[in-house]
Amino acid sequence: MPWSLPELTRDAEAAKAVFREQRLQEPLALYSRFFETFAPIVGEMIYRLPTLAAEPLDAGSLADIVADDDARTAFRYHAAPPISDDDLKTLAETSLSAAALRSDPAEARRVRDTVMQIIDPHRFPWVVERRLPSREERLRAVVASAALVAARKVETARRSDARRNQEEAVKRVLGELGYAAVATRDVATLQDAPEPRTFCGECEPGGTRADVLACLADGRLMPIECKVSNSAVNSYKRINHEAVRKARTWLEGFGRLQVVPVAVISGVFNP
Repeated sequence: MPWSLPELTRDAEAAKAVFREQRLQEPLALYSRFFETFAPIVGEMIYRLPTLAAEPLDAGSLADIVADDDARTAFRYHAAPPISDDDLKTLAETSLSAAALRSDPAEARRVRDTVMQIIDPHRFPWVVERRLPSREERLRAVVASAALVAARKVETARRSDARRNQEEAVKRVLGELGYAAVATRDVATLQDAPEPRTFCGECEPGGTRADVLACLADGRLMPIECKVSNSAVNSYKRINHEAVRKARTWLEGFGRLQVVPVAVISGVFNP
């Protein structure tokens, strides 16, 4: 029997309450830790800006920045808005390889110019005005930039933790139901599937990734898609575009009598 709308509404409210409680209890310590990590890195980067902006460009100095993950992040966050590694590669037409930047000054200059062209004029007004910063301007830039990095790092960690926690909860429930964990494997056909009453972690049944794959007692496959949503609007994409699309692929690939697609959802969903 399908769930009724009142049942879905009740469960959605319960899930939202759990989401709210977890978000409000989220420790400030994680944000503070990221902030304290990046504040001195941003401060050092600000002192290096005149050297980076000078001609001829010291390609080795820029390569050193690119080679260090945290320094590269601080450098990318000089842009308004902050630019991702992938976008920087595309816009600068480079692989962001430190070795390549050292050996090819033209590539290094494209990376430097890409960031400097879109540098934030509100955080770094002295760069735009071609002058030295005051102590207060430097301090404000460090605080604002470190806060930007810390906020983004917390968001990324939050998404990763939510997904990992949800997958671990699914595996724990399967274990409580008597299913044994087995090694992950490629599942191109039903013959490749785990044994009945077992499950494995992330794999690609039929070429489409499932977060968990279980084999029921009767031999049917149960690919499980774990979905976490932080908004009702976002939930439409999570269910109708992502989970349903995968379910259709599994049903078409293995047959409706051989596969039971499942979506496990948590967070904020529109009933």
